Amino acid sequence: MDESKLDFTDEWEESALSVDAPSLIIEEDGELLHLESNLEQKHNFGSVGLVNCPIAYDSFRRMAFRYICPSGFRKEDFSQLRAFSLDRGESFSLLELPLNHWILWLFEWVASADHKSGQLFGLHAADRSMDDRIVIDHRLFVHKPGEAQLRLRPICRDAYKPLAFSRQRAELVFAGAEGVYLLGLEGERKLTLSPNIAAGGQGAAFHPSGDALIVVGGDGLHLWNLNTNQCQQLTPKGRHPVWSMNGKGIYYRESSADLHYYNFASKEAHRVIGIPKQRLPDFWHARPVCLSRDGRYLATSLTEKVLRGVSQRHTSTSANERVYSYNHQLIVLDLKQKAYWTRRGFADQLCWAD
Repeated sequence: MDESKLDFTDEWEESALSVDAPSLIIEEDGELLHLESNLEQKHNFGSVGLVNCPIAYDSFRRMAFRYICPSGFRKEDFSQLRAFSLDRGESFSLLELPLNHWILWLFEWVASADHKSGQLFGLHAADRSMDDRIVIDHRLFVHKPGEAQLRLRPICRDAYKPLAFSRQRAELVFAGAEGVYLLGLEGERKLTLSPNIAAGGQGAAFHPSGDALIVVGGDGLHLWNLNTNQCQQLTPKGRHPVWSMNGKGIYYRESSADLHYYNFASKEAHRVIGIPKQRLPDFWHARPVCLSRDGRYLATSLTEKVLRGVSQRHTSTSANERVYSYNHQLIVLDLKQKAYWTRRGFADQLCWAD
């Protein structure tokens, strides 16, 4: 995809890089990569498998963590937590898991007060199917590197997918069978956002200061006040919300091809960047943005959807099927200098190494 196709609402300048920008850890085409500040590849740690697992990062040791598994059916089966040293360009096994166990959707490094130690926290899944019943058991876990096993905690049975985690509040947001839930760290349900409220549970984010506010994405952005358990719709469209570090606005997606920002002061939203002429946008490749710890740098992927033709093979609806190709681009925004730089490719997971 040609960088000239990017369409900015405000005045942005293409730049080689900012000297102050941290490096990035990304998952691209099923492999874990460490990128320099200019998005050039520094190290390829190899395949991490097909399970959707975020990248956890220990800034004190400059160590990344991820769950890994085979990338194909013909490869030797394994299930493992693995550590990746950015300085040495090496990786090692942290913990072997049973073959029917996974870590997915939620995975964080929670540092101690002095940042010299910490533990991993996330969602553990286990296949406990029997006879003709498929049973996938979800539990929270904590793990200190060096321990022989995970420490597991149950969660309420109908909470099935984590949307956000707050270290300040020690709480989580989950999508559940009866709406969107606020959970404590023991897995107990504390509040429920009714399914009658059109917050579809496509991403959520806690207020960065720890205030009792959560923005939920789905059928638009919705602001959930935890003190009153009331919800206010902010925008008619929007998924994968992320608060700005100062709490003054929210970055979110209206498709795989754009990035939007909602301003609380003006109560208005605008498109920050997008790919023009996207007549059939979708969310297939939309992901939440990743902000650096100081809030200055934003990284995300944009995807151009291009119609290549119409298949002559009839589908179940007796209509010819449209064939699309997808052009991906990783972009970094310097929000302070209004500068950006890009790299071809799609980052399925992103983590700043700052």
